[in-house]
Parts: sequence; C-alpha cells; structure tokens
Amino acid sequence: MKRFVLSAVLCSSLAFAQPSISVVPVITDADIINASVLVDPLAEKIKTFSPSTFSLNILNLTSPRVPVKVSMEIEAYVTLEEDRTRTPMFFGPARTKKPFLVPETGRLFTSKDADDPSSDIDLSVTINEDLKKKLKDRIMDPVSGGRAPSGLYEIRIVVTVDSVGGAAKSEPPVQIDRSVNVTNPTTAVLDVPFNNGYVYPTPFPQFQWTYDTRAVMLSVYEKRPEHQSLEDAVSASDPHLQVRISRKESGNLSTFTYPQSAAARFGVEFLRGPRQLERGKMYVVVLDGLRTAFGVEVEPLRTVRSFVVADPQGQVVVNMLQNALSSGEFQTVFNAIQDMNLQINANGILLNGVRITSQDLQRLLTENKERITSVRIED
Repeated sequence: MKRFVLSAVLCSSLAFAQPSISVVPVITDADIINASVLVDPLAEKIKTFSPSTFSLNILNLTSPRVPVKVSMEIEAYVTLEEDRTRTPMFFGPARTKKPFLVPETGRLFTSKDADDPSSDIDLSVTINEDLKKKLKDRIMDPVSGGRAPSGLYEIRIVVTVDSVGGAAKSEPPVQIDRSVNVTNPTTAVLDVPFNNGYVYPTPFPQFQWTYDTRAVMLSVYEKRPEHQSLEDAVSASDPHLQVRISRKESGNLSTFTYPQSAAARFGVEFLRGPRQLERGKMYVVVLDGLRTAFGVEVEPLRTVRSFVVADPQGQVVVNMLQNALSSGEFQTVFNAIQDMNLQINANGILLNGVRITSQDLQRLLTENKERITSVRIED
C-alpha cells in the first residue's frame, strides 16, 4: 500500500542540540478514498482524517535511548464549501490532561488511543456544538452515504517534550499542520438525454445535467452494431468528444452543445475531439461527476445514456414503427411492411424508398425486446 509521509522535526535554537522526538504523520490510500471527518460528532471523540488509518508515529531520538514524556494539543477547523466560513471544531485546543509516555522504541498514536479508556492518553476537549450539529445532520442525511460534507478540513497538532529519562526538559515543540480538501458530492446526473435512445434532430445535440461536483467530464462514443451494450461502446472505441467542465471556473455551466470545433472557453477544457456526428447513427454519452479527496480523484459519479442523431426522411417511418411496437400492435407493423416496398441489401434498408439505418432497427428491437416473444422469417 502506498504511504504518504511528512516528517516534522523542530530543532532547538542551540546549534548542535539534538531533539528528543520526531513525529511522522502517515496517511494511506485508504485515507484518500475514505476521507471523512476530523471529529466524530456522534461520540464527541477526536478522530482524524479517516475512520481508522491516520496515525502519528512518534520516534524516540534520545541517545542513549531513554523514555520520553510528551504533551499534545490539537486544533481543528472546518470550512464547508456551502458557506466558506472557517469555523473551529473546538473551543480552545484539545489538550492531554497529563503527559504520556514515548518509550525507547517510539510510539504510534491513532484516534483509537483517544477513545480507549485504558490508554494513558486522556484528552480534554470542548466541542463546538453548533458545528457538531451541522456536521451530524449532513453525515446522517441518507444521500451523504455517511460521509462528511465537501469542504476544507484543517488540523494542527503540537507535541511538546515534558521530560526525558524522568528529568524535566524544555524543547521547542513539534508542530504538524495538515489540510484536507474533501469533495463529497451527491449529484451528477444527465437531465438530457433523459433516457436511452433519445432522438436529437441535429448532429449538434445539447446535453444538460444537474451536479454539485467540482467538475464534470462529458464523453461521446459511437455505438456500432457489434457492441452488445453501452459499456461495450465506451470501452471499445475512442471518444468523438471528451471535455472537462469546471463548475466554478465555467460559472456553474450545466448545458453544453456539441461543438463544431474545440473553441476555447473559460472553465471548459477539450481533451479529445470533437469529431462530427453522423445522422442515423447511435451514440453513447457519458457524464462523469469528478470527485477528489486529498487532491486525488476517486471513483466518479457516472451516468451513461444512448442517443440517436435523426435522419429527417427516415424519422417518420421510424416513429411509425416505434409507436406500433411500443403499443404491442405487431400486426399493424407487419401489415405495413407487407403493403410497402421493403428492401434489405448491402446498401442498407429501404422502406418505400426511404433509408432506415441498421442502428435505427437495432434500437427499435433493443428497446422492445421484452415485448417480442418470437421472430420468424419466411420466403
């Protein structure tokens, strides 16, 4: 597992003084993925950046090695994205009531130490009740998934040496400052197209979405007949268009029209394309709501939908077939085909001289597959 470490050692003002301790905060991949809260608002116990894995590795640097006793202070601040107000989590720092031991081999401090009644680490803390309630309400909201709301979470930890080998000693304190930018959005969904097989009358479709993520990425792929699913189309072909839209920089942009060229716009970054869309073909649009924790992107909120760029001539016939199939009037369809001049050859499908693409036919059969119980072709 990858580990991100920051060593904090503060030497005395004396040129050759050797500090008695160093403190190394360790954050693992699990912290990045599960970035949560600094304080558990339910138990009112000090937590750290994630449920369990954040730790302070306190190293004993004395030579020869002797036990060291230290005190600890913790400050925490939360700036929620919704109000941008930096608010203290505690009224005054959380402090250890008495020094605790760092043996010759060093000591690992985790949030569990603060929760364990048998531990020699006893913290005195006064919680900011208003902030506690706000976080609790947001975390307990079903749509939050039990995770903290988006915002900047800051913590300052100060460790001070009280005694070395039983003798009182004064050293400059070790100070650790960490800030965690947590994005925990709940919404990134396509509003248009709102279903699969959505028909656009133009090869320059407009997409619309609702989101609270900091950015979205729109990708458009062609769905060819050999693709069995929308996911197959996404994984098997290069995108015709891929664009990243930043919510803040774009002015909360939530609509985007398929462009003729990659013209630069503030907050809109073209990653691929655009390549021109063709009438009569089916495409797949993917909306990814981009999320980050500790500056690392985590699993996005994703919507995948198909759409068709209409063929103006063929659309009348396609609509007739769609209406007939969706209402279960199969005989109407068969009678219509029998009375018309239906031709299927290497050039495609013609119905009364109007071209129907294979994508049109595939879409009709796919959307109505639950209504079709048998198919028989006779000479």
